Amino acid sequence: MVGTIIPYFQRIEHRTKLMKMKTIPLFKKIAFFFLVALAFNSCSNNDDDEGTTTDRTGDTNDTNSLPNIVELAETVDILTTLLDAVEAAGGDLGNTLATGDPLTVFAPSNDAFNALLAQLDGFDSLDDFDEAAEKEILTKILQYHVVADTKAFSSDLSDGQSLPTVQSENLIVTIDGAVFINDKTDESAEVVGADNEASNGIVHIIDKVLLPQEVLDILFPKPTIVELVVETEELSQLKEAVIKAGLVDDLNGEGPFTVFAPTNAAIDELFDLLGDSFNSFDDFDNFIEIQILEDILKYHVVPGNIAAADLSAGTVNTLLEGETLEIISSGETFVIGDASEVDANIENADNFASNGVVHIIDKILIPQEVQDFLDTLNPDDTSGGAPTIKEIVESTEELDFLREALELTGLLETLGEEGPFTVFAPTGESVNIIFGLLGTGINSLEDVDLAFEIDLLRQVLSYHVVPGAITSSELMQGPVPTLLEGDGFTVIADGQGFVLQDGLAGLDANLLVTDIPAGNGVIHTIDRILVPETVIYQVLTETEQNLMALLEELEDNEIFMTAYLLVRDSLEDVLNGEAFTFFLPTNQAFLELFAQLDGIHDLTDFDTEAELRLLGKILVYHCVDGVKGTSDILFNGQELSTVQGETLIVEVGDEINILDKTTIPAKVTSPDFEVLNGVLHIINKVLLPQEVLTQLSS
Repeated sequence: MVGTIIPYFQRIEHRTKLMKMKTIPLFKKIAFFFLVALAFNSCSNNDDDEGTTTDRTGDTNDTNSLPNIVELAETVDILTTLLDAVEAAGGDLGNTLATGDPLTVFAPSNDAFNALLAQLDGFDSLDDFDEAAEKEILTKILQYHVVADTKAFSSDLSDGQSLPTVQSENLIVTIDGAVFINDKTDESAEVVGADNEASNGIVHIIDKVLLPQEVLDILFPKPTIVELVVETEELSQLKEAVIKAGLVDDLNGEGPFTVFAPTNAAIDELFDLLGDSFNSFDDFDNFIEIQILEDILKYHVVPGNIAAADLSAGTVNTLLEGETLEIISSGETFVIGDASEVDANIENADNFASNGVVHIIDKILIPQEVQDFLDTLNPDDTSGGAPTIKEIVESTEELDFLREALELTGLLETLGEEGPFTVFAPTGESVNIIFGLLGTGINSLEDVDLAFEIDLLRQVLSYHVVPGAITSSELMQGPVPTLLEGDGFTVIADGQGFVLQDGLAGLDANLLVTDIPAGNGVIHTIDRILVPETVIYQVLTETEQNLMALLEELEDNEIFMTAYLLVRDSLEDVLNGEAFTFFLPTNQAFLELFAQLDGIHDLTDFDTEAELRLLGKILVYHCVDGVKGTSDILFNGQELSTVQGETLIVEVGDEINILDKTTIPAKVTSPDFEVLNGVLHIINKVLLPQEVLTQLSS
């Protein structure tokens, strides 16, 4: 998964560099322009030269004799670009400015427009606003300078006043020695030529083009939360964590989200807490550790868009279900409380993204379950309030099947008791093999509903629990007693460590993650479910038991024996019918087949429903129903209809060969082993039907 996400981040970083090249100089230049534009103050002292200034305290002309706003602008040299912009935008704006009544217009000077155009890529002049979408942007900008139904002289304006514009967003007035108009940027526009009266309103000349949020979002779109994290150097560790935990798509979602983002230094402190084996996120290399990381990150994310000004004392829910953060008042600000004893300070608030807001904090936040885990790392406290095996199983997604099975059989509560216990926990889809063994009609835990089926499952689960706490360093070769009385598995040294052997002959179970600490023991995860021999013989019929006994005597057929048990539901009815003929591949035949299949090294790799169905199709192609075909009745060219549905061809000469849908015949190496109502022939090749060949080639 990380392999597919990292290029995505590289694209973001490339895009971020381009944005920095374009937008950061832009805002610097705009800020410079706003300062330079203060030179237009002289315009306010020479209004009679540039436009019509009306003194409201003295005699005035009849407003009917005054020009309208457009006509007024035509007489002011520094407003010619504004008129050109109105013309370039098209639509009804020009007519509105000429006939609307009353209006208050904040009119940017020529230099204000020129400075803005100089900063926009691809816009050297107003003529470049030539596409419909571009004209719409220009229209929104111009409408944002017009206040309808108001004829506001400068003396009518008050500090903090909100003015609704034709564009729909508001302007805010600031009075501080002069009159300033605030838009949605960080820079105010100063009124440098006030109270130019027209027949239908008032024009105030300003030194900056005002930009509404609607236009800013188009011209300078905010990054997503993930993009914001990527472009923030002090959050580079958080970026790596998000990738490792697989949360990129979540944090790129619509949201909105409020993220309390720990700095690199804060995350380094987490590594210190975890110990010497954790120096980077590459050390989170198994599903338990990755889930802990995912839980920690989700604990930093709060649904909704909460700016710093909106924070209030109390608890807030996080994306980690059942876990909350505490917002704690601290003087004139707030700190963030978690399950640890140290609160987090907000170092940099209100980093707004397109799908939320990021507040940078100086500490990683720890949810209660993770704090309990960290407590177990304290060598002076062996239990440390750690969760029990039951609680770990309940909270670990990879152990969902085990949790459901333990609940069904009533064993989950046992694993919450004092113990201690050692649990060898099967993970993922490897648990599917138990369903084939239990027989026809059992495809999921929902199908295990009869008392004897539940009892069989309880025996299987008890077989995974060992009394006492045994760490991986304490494992020893030999038999291991389990909670299933009278039956245990065997630990075998394989040169690189240990494997477990159960009732499935020739199919070792491998240890995956070892030494997961719990308050009442330890958990080791394994790559398949363990099956006790006592359970196998409880489910097998008399014919099947005789078949297994015969195969044990013959040897060299362990892989077939185990394969049969994995897909038993496909064959049990046939073997218990009136007659059958079975062609049994040797161990070597199966190994040669596995070598040709991508991703298959042994039967353990048939761990999904689809792969088990494939194995079942292969096995039933070796079985002929209703015929006890001993070698003396087989003849050359004979067609045998298999349980799978396709046919086998018999070739009889100096030896007997069986032809499948490949070009390679299978030789009968040992014929005529009778089992009650059937007969077995040992062959040196696994037979493949066309159905399987087609599936493997697709």
